[in-house]
Amino acid sequence: MDANERLVALARMQDASDAFYRSAVSIGNHPFIEFAGLMNEYITACRAAHRDGIDFTQCNVHNGQTLPLHPVMSDYINEKLECIFTGAKVLSAAAAA
Repeated sequence: MDANERLVALARMQDASDAFYRSAVSIGNHPFIEFAGLMNEYITACRAAHRDGIDFTQCNVHNGQTLPLHPVMSDYINEKLECIFTGAKVLSAAAAA
C-alpha cells in the first residue's frame, strides 16, 4: 500500500475494532472483549510504523518484516493474552524490541 492507502486502512481498521468492541460488550464475556484491546494495540503499532514510513501491511511472518513495537507494548499484549488464554504468553521483551 502507498501512504494514502495506509491512512485509509488505519481509519477502517479503527472502525472495525470499534464495532467489534461494541458487539463484544453486548455479549458480556470479558476475555472476548479483550480481543478489542489486542486489535487497538496492533492499530497503535501500525500508526507508529506508518509515521516512520514503514508499510505495516507488509509486517508479517509471510514477508519476514517485523512490526516495530515499543517494549511496553509486549507487556500490554501479554496482559491481554493472559486474560484470554490463561497461561499463554507468546511475546518476549527481546522479540518486541
